[in-house]
Amino acid sequence: MAGRPPQPAPRAQKQSVATNRPPRGLVAPSGFTLIELLVVVSIIALLISILIPTLRNARNQAKAAVCASNLHVLGQGMSTYAQNHADVLPPGRLPKIDDCNAYAVIRGGRKYRPTFLAVLGAEVGLPAFDDPQPCGSTFDRFGEKGDRQNYASSAYVCPAVPSWTDERNGAYAYNYQFLGNSRLRDPAVLDSYRNWPVPLSRIRSPGATVAVGDCMGTAASWPRNQRREYENNARDADRFGNEGFNLDPPRVDAVNGEMANFDATPQSRSAADPRHRGRASILWLDGHTDPQTLGGLGYSVNPDGVVTFDGDNTLWSGTHQDTAWTP
Repeated sequence: MAGRPPQPAPRAQKQSVATNRPPRGLVAPSGFTLIELLVVVSIIALLISILIPTLRNARNQAKAAVCASNLHVLGQGMSTYAQNHADVLPPGRLPKIDDCNAYAVIRGGRKYRPTFLAVLGAEVGLPAFDDPQPCGSTFDRFGEKGDRQNYASSAYVCPAVPSWTDERNGAYAYNYQFLGNSRLRDPAVLDSYRNWPVPLSRIRSPGATVAVGDCMGTAASWPRNQRREYENNARDADRFGNEGFNLDPPRVDAVNGEMANFDATPQSRSAADPRHRGRASILWLDGHTDPQTLGGLGYSVNPDGVVTFDGDNTLWSGTHQDTAWTP
């Protein structure tokens, strides 16, 4: 019987042996060396050191821009106030006659001794207080006395010092000596204002006359390293923000003139606050705003930071003359 032809034997298959060894001539990859890690960390640290100041500067620039915007709105209020009040500029703050006088009707109701800020805010529809008080000894719903209320709107507060909300110890101050000093010469004579009303038409150089600006308060009279931190409702002359609504000009007559703490011992004057990278935001009487150094505004400053009484009032007097205001 014929059989099937013999089949060829299957070829022997080569058996590959798996190995973890790389092909000859190649080197196995390895992790970062310590030196490489240190280089990467150094580069990251360098980038952070570059970026942080840049971000900080951008943030400070944004705050300065908001501050200037706030002042611009106040400038609109000042213009409107003069139009509505027979060309008269606003008073710095109404004088204290008794516990409920003087007062003004502002947006929200009757307010005891409002500062110029609340008066200007009323002209542009910005309520200064959530609960304005008619008398000095009454308390608002936040527990603040009627003569020391806190501003309710951010428009009255510089974003660089957001805690400075007290109407007396505020962030923005008025060139009250030349534009509206409504303190009384004689408390018994209710209209014996020291320098108010001031007609806008009396100002010869509105574009070169300071109206409102960032203020450090009476801390200006102390060396930098002796100035204390701001405190709401405080009355300490060496604290930032004390009498912060009064902006004294560079030159003050310490005998016959006026200053924020004229009757105090020792006398202390306020000054502009260069809180925006060495410059103060300033509103000029014609409505424009710009940043200014203390020297650019005419202030004389000692090496220790004390603002002296013998600066230059050319940009403050309204006449473009270096004169100190006296009664």
